[in-house]
Amino acid sequence: MNKMRGKNRLSITAILIVQVTLGLCFAGSVLAQDQWRQLHDMPVGKWEAGTVVLDDKQYFFGGYTRGVKSSKRCDVYDPSDNSWTQIQNLPSAITHMNMVLDGRTVWFAGGFKDGYKGHTIAEVWSYDIDKDRYTAAPLLPETRGGGGLARVDRKLHYMGGVKADRDTDAEDHWVLDLDQWAMGSAQWETAAPLPAPRNQFSTVTFAGKIYVIGGQFHHDSRQIDQARVDIYDPKTDSWSRGPQLPKGHSHSEGGTFVSGGRIYMVGGHTTPDGGRKQIDADILALTPGDEWEVVGKLPMPLSSPAAAIIGGKLYVAGGSPNGRSVQGKMWVWDAPLSPERERK
Repeated sequence: MNKMRGKNRLSITAILIVQVTLGLCFAGSVLAQDQWRQLHDMPVGKWEAGTVVLDDKQYFFGGYTRGVKSSKRCDVYDPSDNSWTQIQNLPSAITHMNMVLDGRTVWFAGGFKDGYKGHTIAEVWSYDIDKDRYTAAPLLPETRGGGGLARVDRKLHYMGGVKADRDTDAEDHWVLDLDQWAMGSAQWETAAPLPAPRNQFSTVTFAGKIYVIGGQFHHDSRQIDQARVDIYDPKTDSWSRGPQLPKGHSHSEGGTFVSGGRIYMVGGHTTPDGGRKQIDADILALTPGDEWEVVGKLPMPLSSPAAAIIGGKLYVAGGSPNGRSVQGKMWVWDAPLSPERERK
């Protein structure tokens, strides 16, 4: 009898420990989400928008609006006074492109364009922030949507994406010399192809190398999220494998950026091992040479939001809660600390 009571006490104790542990884990998750503060809504809700940060302001270009319609509208958000200002519209209503900065000029290439056969386009544009003016640049060799654009020194790199059928993944990697373009003559040249061709991946430049993060195989037929990370070294024109994501991941192009010596990825689509594709609330971070870690949670799961760290705070705007409709809310949260800052 005493043995049975002893076993019962042990069982009850074990259950309580599990409940407390789960409760603490849950509380930690809720706490992270409760730390967000909601700001004024975007002038127009967007998802799949392109974004850059300059002068501590966040610029938003194109993207899907209500009804999954591509938009030409562009706006800039100033966190110093929580204000929005509309700027020059895009030359075309485009989604599925990422923007890169070259000084005070924004570059973008390819994408999906409503009303255009096959939707994928070869257009390349630069936007002068000070003059509020767009200039056409040499077309991509072929139409592409959902590929990655990056700048290393004075060269633009475009890789991957889907072809005109919106489903076949391309391995092509093209390079445009900006100095040659400034002198009046330039064309896209071929570089080492992207391993494991895919689309809707995140693209950043860090320490002189290009990181192609996650993405998906195919687009219209089915979407298979990938955890793969590839790193391109322009000095050797070669690719190597980077730290694998903790799960298959895509649709975070506008939510992936470099800050404080880390790469951040905010929201998107995810497919955990053995699980089903879903909208993600995780905020992931990578310190190069280390592994990816979850450093926070969004206030709600979002596909394709725009995100940036400005003045030590993480701003997140727009996105889709279900991959079909758009939301226009914007939030701010104290940015996750880098390991270096945590040690100080």
